[in-house]
Amino acid sequence: MSLADRLQTPPIVQPARDRNPAPKGWEPGIAFDPDTHEPTVITTPVVPKIVGDDYESILESMGVELPDGFELRLIAASYDPVAWTRDVPFVDHPGKDGKQTKTPAVTRPAWRYRFAVVPSEQKIELDALALLGRLKRTPKARTRFTGEASFVTPVSDWQVGKVANGKGTPELIERLDGYFDQVIDRAKDLGKRNLGEIVIPAMGDLIEGCFVYKNQSHQIDRNRRQQMNTATEVFVDYLDRVTGLFDRVRVVAVPGNHGENRFEGKRIDRHDNDDVKVIEDAARTVSRDPRMSGVSFMIANEEMALTFDVQGHIFAATHGHVYGKMKGATPDQKAYEYYRNMAAGHQPVGDATVLLGAHFHHDIVKNFGSLLMCQVPAADNGSPEFADYSGTDCPAGMTTFVVTRAQKFRDYEVIR
Repeated sequence: MSLADRLQTPPIVQPARDRNPAPKGWEPGIAFDPDTHEPTVITTPVVPKIVGDDYESILESMGVELPDGFELRLIAASYDPVAWTRDVPFVDHPGKDGKQTKTPAVTRPAWRYRFAVVPSEQKIELDALALLGRLKRTPKARTRFTGEASFVTPVSDWQVGKVANGKGTPELIERLDGYFDQVIDRAKDLGKRNLGEIVIPAMGDLIEGCFVYKNQSHQIDRNRRQQMNTATEVFVDYLDRVTGLFDRVRVVAVPGNHGENRFEGKRIDRHDNDDVKVIEDAARTVSRDPRMSGVSFMIANEEMALTFDVQGHIFAATHGHVYGKMKGATPDQKAYEYYRNMAAGHQPVGDATVLLGAHFHHDIVKNFGSLLMCQVPAADNGSPEFADYSGTDCPAGMTTFVVTRAQKFRDYEVIR
């Protein structure tokens, strides 16, 4: 092409790039699971404010259709009250073929939302009035325990909401109901003149959580709120049963890793933990019932472990994730390494003669000289991923044992 021809040919004008892209991390679009090709996360462009849970209108505006059996769960929202917005970035320039010009920008509130695409859940509601009504019923005459020894029954790793091996929350509740009945039977077998109090270390992972690991939301049947409500109701039910037998009931609660409130895989802080929130909710519930005035609570704030006295012996309770990455080939070796560090640093855990742990989902009792380490099993529906590489999976259970002035650990039995 000659110079004269090029001068007579109108230039090709490329539209300028939109200078108002979405904020970093809020680019609109859909993320898909690479294995199933199902959508996992949906981020919207600027949309009107959502009223209630009217998510369907947002999907319609994006031209997105959810697969059968899935629903949206809101996980984040971004709001800018005076965002610069152009409904149409460019229009044809009047009188100039092929040339475009920007439309005027205006300021208006800008809402962006991010949703997780999760399996549709079975719904379960906590009827608070019914729960309180049940607690305040006139109790029938019951056997009262009048001895001196302490009956210790740790609860841990319920992981309410977890679906594994084809079982979910209904099967877990049925299993716990059976455990609680067996605890009562075992207490009666041990003798009402022998036992005087029951101590319940609540050792974390009472709920499963929703975003502890990738794709976890596809393997749960309760959202976070429902998990907490269910765990609270079950724990209060346990307290209701044992207060019919024991005048003194002590609860000691520490956090687990599944109870951590997390953002992008990292915990918000050491305090925001749903495992201890469940126990706090239970404490508020039973405080309204004078029949349960004998229940006391010791609840961690930011501590990963608590120490407490049982019959003159110092006990320490921790979920166990705090020493999960310590040196040692087995959980008990990791626990002992942790205990030695605490003792060397003159921390309260270092004074304990019994260390209670959980987290690893199977039961271990190991003596280390003056320290006895007792790891309690999980009560959940199993861990198929662990079985895939280990070849084994410990059956669910609930630990029970007795403490006296003379003996810090006796009459040990795991209820299955």
